[in-house]
Parts: sequence; structure tokens; C-alpha cells
Amino acid sequence: MNAVSRTPLDFVEEISGESDSDTTSDEASMYYQPISADGDEDDQTSDQHSYVRTENGDQSGTNFNRLPNGYARCLENGVSSLDLSGEDGEEEEERIRAASDSALRRALREDESRRSALLTPENAVRIREAMRGISFGGAPPGWAAQVPESQWIQRLQRIRQVESN
Repeated sequence: MNAVSRTPLDFVEEISGESDSDTTSDEASMYYQPISADGDEDDQTSDQHSYVRTENGDQSGTNFNRLPNGYARCLENGVSSLDLSGEDGEEEEERIRAASDSALRRALREDESRRSALLTPENAVRIREAMRGISFGGAPPGWAAQVPESQWIQRLQRIRQVESN
């Protein structure tokens, strides 16, 4: 047998002189389909299914146009538009950013006012009662030894009397 092997490079060199719209070569149709802006596909692009003969010979309704090389080209049913002005998106982003900033400022103000609010007498009593059972391990700080224990008790009693009035 005198079979000649052809490499893809040989094929490219052979058809390199042809134009993009030239599809007369039988081998070219197996590998290459031209891109055309002629509008010859307008009759194929409809909202209805196009009937294409499949490899096994039957026809089926499909939106795919089968190419001779086995690939399929999907036909579009319409044209979608893209707004490149970007103004609507920027306005929306700015509005979202402003709302987020105001919500953050409001939350910080509420947190600060809650932290700086005075305790009600009832809450102060509850906190003192809870703290009575707590003891801290370790040695007391150095300055605590400078205040006699009797003065500690008197100071705490004075604080309790002022708070209860």
C-alpha cells in the first residue's frame, strides 16, 4: 500500500493561500468553518427549531446546526443587549455604600450610648450581689496594702448608701 501520511502542518501549508471565505476544499470543511458577517444565516436563526439530519440519518428538531467535522453550532434565538454606560450600576453601588455607611454609624452611636449609660439602681444591686461570691486568686496589687481593711469596708458602705438614695 502506498499510503501517504499527512501531518497537520502539511495541510496548513497546502491551504494557507486560500481566503477565509473559500471553502471549496473538501478537506478544509472537515477542519475549518469560515466566520462570516454576510448575514447568510439569518434564515436559520428563528425562534422555531431547525430540523437537522443527524449522523444516523434521522431528522430531529434541535437548535444546533451540525457541522461536517462532527461539531455543532448553536443557533441563537435572539439578540441580547448590553448597556456599557455603567451609570446605573455606579448609582446603585453608591446608594448601597451610603446605606451601609449610615447603618454602621447608627450602630456605633447606639453601642456608645449603651456603654456610657448609667446603671439603674436595680442593675447596680444585681451586679454587687453577683460580685460578692467572686474571689480573685493570687496576690492583691501593691497599692491595696496601703489602704487598711476598715477603710475598704467604710468606702464600700458609703458607696452603697449613696446609690440607694
